[in-house]
Amino acid sequence: MVLRFAIDSIINNLRQSLITILILIISAGLIIFSTMIGYGHNYAYTSLDELLTSGAENTAIIRVENDDYYYDFMNELSRKSEISSVGSFNTYGITPIPELYEIQEKYKKDLDGCLEVIEVNSTASKLCELNLTKGDLPEKMDYSPQNGKSVEYMYLGSYFSEIPIGTEYVIDDTIFIVAGILDNSQRWIMDDAIIDEMNINTMDFTKDCKSSILSFYEGFPCTGDMYVCASDGYNIDQIIEIVYETAEKYDMDVRYTTVKTAYERGSENWIIINSILSKLIVIICFSCVLILLCFQLYRLLIMKKEMGIMLSVGFSISEIRYSMILSNIILSFISFGITMLISLYVVKIWFPTNNIMEVVNNVLLRYSYPISFAVVVGITAVTSIILTILLKKMSPIDMIGGQND
Repeated sequence: MVLRFAIDSIINNLRQSLITILILIISAGLIIFSTMIGYGHNYAYTSLDELLTSGAENTAIIRVENDDYYYDFMNELSRKSEISSVGSFNTYGITPIPELYEIQEKYKKDLDGCLEVIEVNSTASKLCELNLTKGDLPEKMDYSPQNGKSVEYMYLGSYFSEIPIGTEYVIDDTIFIVAGILDNSQRWIMDDAIIDEMNINTMDFTKDCKSSILSFYEGFPCTGDMYVCASDGYNIDQIIEIVYETAEKYDMDVRYTTVKTAYERGSENWIIINSILSKLIVIICFSCVLILLCFQLYRLLIMKKEMGIMLSVGFSISEIRYSMILSNIILSFISFGITMLISLYVVKIWFPTNNIMEVVNNVLLRYSYPISFAVVVGITAVTSIILTILLKKMSPIDMIGGQND
């Protein structure tokens, strides 16, 4: 009976119910968006920092302007004991290897007719720690040419786990040898972080390796954008000093920034927007409470004759009170459900470079939804309590004989 009366009150006062839902959606939506930005910023930095072997603060991105002595410069840097790794990587589309392409195509729809392979020079293999379920690490491999062809060692994501270790694929002048299968949890750093193109539309600069292929080759970075990582016991300032000294020796111009600094600079817009939204949310939520209270009073005035008749025919105040509170709860759940659907659409549009479920699992479910839900419940609880107090103060005669006869 209570549930039926709650639903009837929502239907009979549809206009007020829709306005209530709209107010709750606006409030919950702003909270979700703000926390998505704030906690998304923290999640992105933390995941990046944890993935890098030397940490984001002790990994520098360097750009070489004059490359006349590029290989001599890189060769000398790679031999410095203070530097744990130096190099870069690029994601290439190579001629499809049928056995691998079919597996990767199953999980990625944007391959554009090419097999996606992340090529990493062997001196840079320690950028991120590799966790293997089987096989040997890149630094243990023999990169000597075979039959006049260069050799690259492939580390396949967990989706390729059925491919035997040692399988060889010959393409043009290169022999690709499967050297290991990556652990299911393995991630790798995105190209954007190395080439200093971090932007507001990326919440995470690491990528899932389940359908990825890491291919290590012997040699030096093939681009002017690369990274250097400090060895244990050294900090990035000491490493940069070594980089500058080496660059000066070869009369080269070098610019640098740390991965941490690059991320903070790229996410500056996040911080500004989050600061503004945080202040707006306090105002909006306070306004929502006041507006909802006004609507509840308005609903009570509209429905008081109906409730007075119900009291006269035997309904108790508690039954009417519970039905009104239940109607508020139903409206709140409807509002929150609509807001969740809207937020998923926003994530899909706003963060096109990310897997939507990663954002949902690591940010929305962990922070945004709980905080927003708590606020919506708080607003509903306050309005229900005040509505109960007002209901107790009115007699059946007051309700039936009021101005809304």
